[in-house]
Amino acid sequence: MMRLILISGIVCGLGVSSLLAEPRIVCDQPTFDFGSRDTSEIVSHTFELKNTGTSELVITAVRPACGCTTAQLDKSVIPPGESSKLGAQLSLAGRGGGIQKPIVIESNDPANPAFQLTFKGVVGSDFEFSPSILTLRKDSPEIAASASTILKSLKNEPYEILDAKSESGKLKVRWDKFSNENAFQITTNLEDRFQPGQYGDKILLETSHPARKQLEIIVIIIVPAPISVAPLKIVLEAGSREPVSRTIIIKNPDNEALQVDKIEMPDFSMTSKIEAMGSSGFRVIIGNIQPTSALEGKSARILLSSGQMIQIPFELKDTP
Repeated sequence: MMRLILISGIVCGLGVSSLLAEPRIVCDQPTFDFGSRDTSEIVSHTFELKNTGTSELVITAVRPACGCTTAQLDKSVIPPGESSKLGAQLSLAGRGGGIQKPIVIESNDPANPAFQLTFKGVVGSDFEFSPSILTLRKDSPEIAASASTILKSLKNEPYEILDAKSESGKLKVRWDKFSNENAFQITTNLEDRFQPGQYGDKILLETSHPARKQLEIIVIIIVPAPISVAPLKIVLEAGSREPVSRTIIIKNPDNEALQVDKIEMPDFSMTSKIEAMGSSGFRVIIGNIQPTSALEGKSARILLSSGQMIQIPFELKDTP
């Protein structure tokens, strides 16, 4: 009887021990304080995850808070008493002020199935671009596109721009220093022909600043498809004494919406009326046109909300 009780006790003990076997996720430093950093930097840190439990810890997912954070786990199955390293990087581009970026670790730890690691710190900047991104819109192959930004030292530290060039080599860059402060106006020009579409480029600056030898400016190049205009000129009979009207058809071949901001006529007595043709086109009806020599060399101007301007010249033709 004594032996039976002893064996039963051992079996019961083993059963209880098995039931109590659990993994436990631990990180001695779950929050990494990176201090104060510049917006141009990428913060890197390695977190060490330990299993202090009595069974295997299985990490099923690693979920950074946003696309600015990446994380790579050394191993996803951690035996009791062992650890795994998680290398993480946080891009500070576009950030400002105090920030906290979590990384959630999902595992089979019943006590903490969603364990959180955190990047913490303050993001500042030695320099400021205003605007931060340059947009070049080239509405016509014959017309050069230009854009400017102001570069300032936020700490008012003296520096010089030593060189400036575009990453593609297709942009012309110049810089002009303001006389009364540590700031520059940086202007870029695009003269090359581009096919319709959107393109990306960068301006690379080399400076004399001891901490920021190189700076970058993001450039977006937009080349819209040419807008279809018919007719290209308004032909009038020079001998006519009666006012006439003409219709201009304007369409966007990309089927993108067109919107007129303003129509300017060379004679205040002329009238204009806009009729939509779907969402990507319209007709402009110009009325009360007096076919006189005063219109020779003049144009009707149609300004679109995109910033484009369409000019329709008037031409007087002698009656045969």
